[in-house]
Amino acid sequence: MKNPLQDLKKYRFFLETIPLDKFREELKDIKWVEQDLNKAGRIALGSALLPLASIFKYYWEERQFLIFEEWFEIFWEELNTNPQSKEALKQFKRYYFDKNNDGWFKKGFKARMYRTWVSVLTQLDFCYMFEYICAREGKELRLEGNAELDRRGIDARVNGIGFQIAKISQRKEARTVGGKKTVVTIPYVVWNPDELKKKIENPRTRIKNTYQKMVDSFEKYFVKLQNGFVVFNENYLKPIIDNIDNIEKVRKVVKQISLELSGEC
Repeated sequence: MKNPLQDLKKYRFFLETIPLDKFREELKDIKWVEQDLNKAGRIALGSALLPLASIFKYYWEERQFLIFEEWFEIFWEELNTNPQSKEALKQFKRYYFDKNNDGWFKKGFKARMYRTWVSVLTQLDFCYMFEYICAREGKELRLEGNAELDRRGIDARVNGIGFQIAKISQRKEARTVGGKKTVVTIPYVVWNPDELKKKIENPRTRIKNTYQKMVDSFEKYFVKLQNGFVVFNENYLKPIIDNIDNIEKVRKVVKQISLELSGEC
């Protein structure tokens, strides 16, 4: 049973326990499944191998916050017991990898699944914070989030407005976020504020004021957990929720946040 006021706290605690540095070091060079999984999709195999339904089931619908290794082994077992996914996995392995059945494919597949897993967990943090604010303020808004919407490029949907979380790594990307007619792009920055602070302290840096604005906006709209996982601050979502009845007002709010994150205001 959902309890948004407690669920956010539990979810954030779980996120903070993820050993990001450990996984980053272990998996940084394991990328041999990345492109080929996309190829599998084009030959009608990829959809059976996608983890979205499993991730949404455990981390959103059932709110079971499994550590990555536990979730992956469950998902791997599901793939190997479901006839459709088992056949897709078999063909994909045979065509691209692991011809000697030495486990090489599973290692690469696991690394790929980890990157997808972390990405979806970021989307779900937006959802948990959204529900938390609504529950705290007595707003009855229904947020939808599931694998089908995700496949259509919608990470969450409220009142017919779709939200898509987009990673932003550069200032110019923060300035130019857009969206489809009924979809609002939510910029999620992946730059390191500590690196910006170092640049500010460097006497050779010319745009210190811009970098300082970027740091200030990061601290206003995001929270960096102790393990480095970046989550949404309620300052980001509250103005969106307050204007949720009008998509143009929501766009205006997000545009303002984007400009602040780029250091332009």
